[in-house]
Amino acid sequence: MNRLRGHQLRAIWKPEMYQGSMSMTRYFEGWYFKIVDASEENAFAIIPGVSFGGIGEDSHSFVQIMNGCDASSEYHSYGIDEFWSSKSQFLVKVGDNQFSQNGIKLHLQNDSQEVKGILRFGNIKPWPVSFFSPGAMGPFRFVPRMQTLHGIVSFDHEIKGRLEIDGKQVDFTGGRGYIEKDFGREFPSAWIWMQSNHFDETGISFTSSIANIPWLGNSFVGYLIGLLYEGEIYRFTTYTGARISQPMVTKDSVTFTVVDRDYAIDIQARKTKSATLHSPVQGLMTGRIEESLDAKIGVNFYRRKGSGWEKKYEGIGTSAGLEVMGDMEEIGAIEIMNS
Repeated sequence: MNRLRGHQLRAIWKPEMYQGSMSMTRYFEGWYFKIVDASEENAFAIIPGVSFGGIGEDSHSFVQIMNGCDASSEYHSYGIDEFWSSKSQFLVKVGDNQFSQNGIKLHLQNDSQEVKGILRFGNIKPWPVSFFSPGAMGPFRFVPRMQTLHGIVSFDHEIKGRLEIDGKQVDFTGGRGYIEKDFGREFPSAWIWMQSNHFDETGISFTSSIANIPWLGNSFVGYLIGLLYEGEIYRFTTYTGARISQPMVTKDSVTFTVVDRDYAIDIQARKTKSATLHSPVQGLMTGRIEESLDAKIGVNFYRRKGSGWEKKYEGIGTSAGLEVMGDMEEIGAIEIMNS
């Protein structure tokens, strides 16, 4: 029992690790590996995870595959006993598949899809961790009974290796990757999420999550926004005191501005076709969400200078992930349905 408690305590400051146990109820945990080849002709999201229902309900592990190029997805289900996690580092296994921040090993096969191969990752860029701010959630990581917790394992990293996908060899060497994760009971009732690390300069990455957060019988709008630029991670979050404008949402675009004491970012995102993914509801993977993996994100990054602003960077992120889910009024957004 002491070993389990030690693992759970240690995992708080290693948010990439598995945060649960094998006796959870109404709990999910999943990791999101985005991989894009050097040509950007092949973009996939690979999502391993574990799903615990209530007493007497389904519990299982899984690997979900999304093909961003043709907006298709496949859900590979495994027994709960086929999930394993290290107690000292981020290393998880689902069946014959293995996942860590250093790479993935896949051997997936069902009636509809076969994926196998090994990819290795290098020079990962995680969200900073400190004693009072253990990862992207900051001090909210210590708040009990949060609906969902979020982590950024790597803003950007190199990829080496190949995958064989339904008989086709795809070389990801020279491509870029991104890793994040979620864990808790279920996703929020409304959110906007986006991410890209494919800009005109290698090493730039942008990620943003704006969501309705239940809190003490009420709710508030929370946001976790990060920009990796010139080796530094600029953080704009609820707990750092950043302020976000009212997002504008149409059927194919999202715009907003976020500002803190020293910096500001203007965002203009545009989505195209979307794939349907399984999502957690009270731990069960019975929900459905829509995600684009070929969206574009326009980023304008400013630094405060005197009474005005100086532009530090302007660019467009491609091969971008984008989700717009739920009632946008819940996150203070204006939704224009006829645009």
